[in-house]
Amino acid sequence: MEFKLSREALLRVLNHVSSIVDSRSTITILSNLYIKCENNNVEVRSTDMDISIREFVSCESVKNGEATVNSRILTDIIRKTKKNTIIKFKSDGTRLIINSENSVFELNALSADEFPKFVPLNQANSFELTVDQIKRIFNKTKFAISAEETRYYLNGVYFHTVKSDDKNILKTVSTDGHRLAKNELEISSSVDIQGIIMPRKFILQLDKILGDFEGTVKIVSSETQVSFETDSFIIISKLIDGKFPDYEKVIPVENDKLLEIETDPFFNAVDRVSTVNQDKTPTVKLVFENNCVKIMATSTESNKGDEEVQANYTSQKLEILFNSKYLLDLRDVLESENIILELLNQSSPVIVKDPKDNTSIYILMPMRV
Repeated sequence: MEFKLSREALLRVLNHVSSIVDSRSTITILSNLYIKCENNNVEVRSTDMDISIREFVSCESVKNGEATVNSRILTDIIRKTKKNTIIKFKSDGTRLIINSENSVFELNALSADEFPKFVPLNQANSFELTVDQIKRIFNKTKFAISAEETRYYLNGVYFHTVKSDDKNILKTVSTDGHRLAKNELEISSSVDIQGIIMPRKFILQLDKILGDFEGTVKIVSSETQVSFETDSFIIISKLIDGKFPDYEKVIPVENDKLLEIETDPFFNAVDRVSTVNQDKTPTVKLVFENNCVKIMATSTESNKGDEEVQANYTSQKLEILFNSKYLLDLRDVLESENIILELLNQSSPVIVKDPKDNTSIYILMPMRV
């Protein structure tokens, strides 16, 4: 194998592909990247046996071939190589030689035959979304994914399609039991996805890759796997094998008290006031009354903070405790200058809506007094 290509083109691919590699794996070959040169294209692959990535980059090839080398070492070498240089690769089967200007590196190369095979999914159940659509549906929901391993079925985003008035709707939902995020997207395809759970690691990895791409992505699903595919890359992941809860039952239908408040002043006040509380579970009390919201926080060390923000609210007085972190996480997904809270009482879930985004809804559970 022998080829050359630009540092920047290769580094972009290595940053994508190397990020799922588990350097602590007891299986040596899984710490490696698979590299194949064929007809002026380089294919780079990695896998942790749950997620597999294949990405392509153009090169100037001299001799076709394949090899595997340690992911961390190769990526670090290319990252530390001088910018805007041409890098040459040559392999004799057991060694990979890398040349760049005055630098020469020789890396141990394991046989490519030992590397796990890459098996694309059957294309029968597939549809397409743009990169921007994919980024949006996951950005609106991924923050609420649970990190609690005992409830593994909440460790991802629930992804399914429904028919509504002859429209095909793709729904993405996440929840950690304390909050819920749901997004809906109308799609042109009539694909039928009954309900799959995509793992957090896969979604974060996909987000990293899509940051460098534009255009359309094909999404393919099976009972056990899902893949996102373009001409330049394919990323495949195992699905979480579990039953996602009936999230519709969590969304309140009787919240009859409405509050509208300016987004930035509200979240800025929550951020300031919650500074006094450095407890493991930081809480703030929101008091809704007389066209204002009073935001108060105390800590176990007797620190206190309070602030008042004007709002449009004319219903009866309510006092509700929230995890301040969960409140502040919403700031990154809301688009409007104002937000709407739909309330019932101090112990019922609160609905948060964005007037500029009628495709998303957020649910926050109050904390117990």
